[in-house]
Amino acid sequence: MISTSDVEALLAPPVRETDPLDIIMEQNKSRLTELVPVRIGRMSESPFAYYRGTAGPMAADLATRPNSGVFPLICGDAHIGNFGYFASPERNLLFDLNDFDEAGRGPFEWDLKRLATSVYLAAIDNGENEQTATTLAEKTSKYYRRTILRMNQQSALDRYYERVNTDNLEELIKEEYQPIFNKFERKARNRNSEQALHKFTVTDDHGNIRIVDQPPLTLHTDEMSLEAMRELWQQYLYSARPDIRYLLRNFRMKDHVLRVVGVGSVGTRCFITLLQDQLGNPLFIQVKEAQDTVLHTYGKIEQTSESLGFPDRPMGNGFRVVAGQRVMQSQSDAFLGWITDVPTRQGTTTDYYVRQFRDMKGSINISALDAEGLKQTAKVCASLLARAHAQSRHIDDIAVYCEADKIFDVHMGRFAHAYAQICTQDFQRLRSAVKDGKLPIQYAL
Repeated sequence: MISTSDVEALLAPPVRETDPLDIIMEQNKSRLTELVPVRIGRMSESPFAYYRGTAGPMAADLATRPNSGVFPLICGDAHIGNFGYFASPERNLLFDLNDFDEAGRGPFEWDLKRLATSVYLAAIDNGENEQTATTLAEKTSKYYRRTILRMNQQSALDRYYERVNTDNLEELIKEEYQPIFNKFERKARNRNSEQALHKFTVTDDHGNIRIVDQPPLTLHTDEMSLEAMRELWQQYLYSARPDIRYLLRNFRMKDHVLRVVGVGSVGTRCFITLLQDQLGNPLFIQVKEAQDTVLHTYGKIEQTSESLGFPDRPMGNGFRVVAGQRVMQSQSDAFLGWITDVPTRQGTTTDYYVRQFRDMKGSINISALDAEGLKQTAKVCASLLARAHAQSRHIDDIAVYCEADKIFDVHMGRFAHAYAQICTQDFQRLRSAVKDGKLPIQYAL
């Protein structure tokens, strides 16, 4: 059993050693210069939006404090906005963690701290008071702990097969909030390749189809030529599952564009590729840059194929992201794959990972939720985070901390409150840096 003093030390606020604006500007150097203003614009919208783009500064902050020493495979950026809907290969609509760009080996509590703080900031962003926000952060911790303790009584196979689809999601959500979540579900179901075809493409007089430029968020660019994309595609096929590789022989690449996504990822190279089969049916694929995880760059935690549990694989960031998704999601995109050491226009090399684009993918509109609706969402997300961590052989060690009961939740709530104050101050400093001309900004939807 972990003592109260141990819990208090584990969940104490960090000691700031690195200026977060220095980290943001350092990250900007590895991103496409023309998209950096869009990144700053999105982070400048609110403290919650700012927080979504600061996995790096938070990893640096967390590295200043003692950790549990329990290092499973973690998400690395488990804020509440990084959970959402997506389709299984059987065409069931699932809900789970859906962003693994920062996945890697790390202390389990870092994910929980990031989730609890995001719930706190989302509550404040929605107009709730600090007491309500703290209570919601405590509830997030409670739901995580209870799921870990329950799953620690299950077999490894039962933990592996557990998943949340839209049927049992309704069982987890209070009846009066089901209409709201049903609306999010319907929107996700309509987001598919056919919908993307009508929204993003035009056909010229010769019958050629192309993706429409919508700068600065979607545009054709010389960052990667069609020939280079086709060469990259052949490398991806070597990492794809045999059935997917065989299936893709029915498709031909028609066009690709650079596409801005998310908040934390803005400025990284992300391409949307349009393919069509012999009947003209579309398939949209996302080819997304995989940079070094913040767990290593700023958290100072070694990331090797052996430490991640895959000693037979060469360690690349594309593979790291795909491995993280396959391990931590209950059921992953069948099209997942990766490419290593791709040359860039800047004379460097980078890695990519590949997945479907808009395959019934959707999210919960956090701003549309009241305190109870946010609690219902936090309940599901915290349970899913626990399910992801429970795949590790270290679940017994995580459970030891979870047995600390309510005292753990209280201190997690205090951490979320303290770190949210830090983030709010950092957000104001970001706005001041923009006003003083130190950071470029462009607002884009």
